[in-house]
Amino acid sequence: MAYGSTEVRPTDFAITTVNVPDRLDLRDMDDRKQLEDDSRQRGIDMAAFRAWAPRLFLVGILTVVAFVIFEGVDTLRTALSAEQISQRLSGSLGVPVQIESSHLAMSPSPRLVLSKLTIDHKVTLEQVSFNLGTRHIAQVFQGRGWNWGEAVVAPVPMSLEQAQDLLNLLPKLQGALPHSLSSVRFEKLDIADQPWLAGGWDVTLVRGSDGGFSGVSAIQHKDKGSMEITVSPTDNPDVVGFQVNGTNWVLPFGPRLPLENVIASGIASPAQLDISKYQVGGPFGAVQGSISAKFDGVWSIDGSAESEGVDIDALLKQVAPPPAAADDATPDKSSLLQGMASFTGRITGKGKTLVDAGALAVFEAPVHVRWPILNGIDLGYAATQPGANSGSGGGSTRFTTLEALVVSSADEFSMRDIHARAGALASFGQVNLLPGHKLSGLLHVDLGTTRVLAPIRVVVRGTLLRPEFGR
Repeated sequence: MAYGSTEVRPTDFAITTVNVPDRLDLRDMDDRKQLEDDSRQRGIDMAAFRAWAPRLFLVGILTVVAFVIFEGVDTLRTALSAEQISQRLSGSLGVPVQIESSHLAMSPSPRLVLSKLTIDHKVTLEQVSFNLGTRHIAQVFQGRGWNWGEAVVAPVPMSLEQAQDLLNLLPKLQGALPHSLSSVRFEKLDIADQPWLAGGWDVTLVRGSDGGFSGVSAIQHKDKGSMEITVSPTDNPDVVGFQVNGTNWVLPFGPRLPLENVIASGIASPAQLDISKYQVGGPFGAVQGSISAKFDGVWSIDGSAESEGVDIDALLKQVAPPPAAADDATPDKSSLLQGMASFTGRITGKGKTLVDAGALAVFEAPVHVRWPILNGIDLGYAATQPGANSGSGGGSTRFTTLEALVVSSADEFSMRDIHARAGALASFGQVNLLPGHKLSGLLHVDLGTTRVLAPIRVVVRGTLLRPEFGR
């Protein structure tokens, strides 16, 4: 460039506007980057926490529940062990009680099962189950304790003496069993050494209003009938009280008749049986009385039976039921003897055992029959026609009065010293009813002073359903 010229001479350097950060700027940039990284990490951590928090909470709850269940089961295992229950029962009952094992079962329903429970070295119950519903299990974990429903004893045979030993422990059961237990039930109790009580009985021990077990109810079903016996202990450990109620039942002794109703009450001991009052009833009417049996080397029975009116026709139809008529409109054929009988008699019997004494018992009573009718023969016609053959279908005889001495046992029924009148006609004699409903007897018929004829003899044969009369 020439001297004095205004043009700027070019150089090797240039001025720029680029902003170059210094150290402070670099530190500030590092701080902002760190904040951004920390914020990003916290977001990741919060998302992970939100995802895992419910799971961790559930795991914690399950851990606590498992711990509570473990502690509860361990406590229950100790409290419901065979040893602990044996000790509690022994202390409450006052007699030694041994239990072989115990366990909780859930099928078919929740229950505590005790195996081989032996009481006082005399009675062994193979299995006893204490039922517990699922609702009651929830109450346990709520801290409200066990609430048992019912105790069920498996089928067991037992002697009459063993049954009485258990009955004497009944008043102590209130302290031995939980208060929440409503009842104790034997599924099937078989009294092996007592023929009169043969068969399986459904036995139930029910708490009374005071919370104690005051009695035992035993019921047995046979065919269309049932028998219920309620037994309760007394102040004397050898004596028990009882109440009997039967429906459509055949008594184990005496005439084998189905009875619509049986009611009896009294006391019993190993050497005595007192039935203070009994009543049996059926289509024939009702009979009541009392019976006492005592053991003095042998068993002896003494009792009474009375009735104001027994329908003889209905009674004989129960003894020997007539065949069913082909036509329902056809009236039933009348029995050999009709009328209403009233009596007051005595029952006596002796035997080596009470069962033998009952089997050999005899009932004896003078009987008065109102409106008596003898079917199958017209004694008036037979007396006026002595040469005629009476046969087996000759009308009937209506008496105005009939008196007889009735003697009845398990094998035979007799009407002795018969005295019957129909105006001037008088009849006396004896008729027996033998096994198989066979008839055997002899009647004497006299027309008195109205006819100059000797008394005639009428032989009674045949069966109760087909009587035959002859000379």
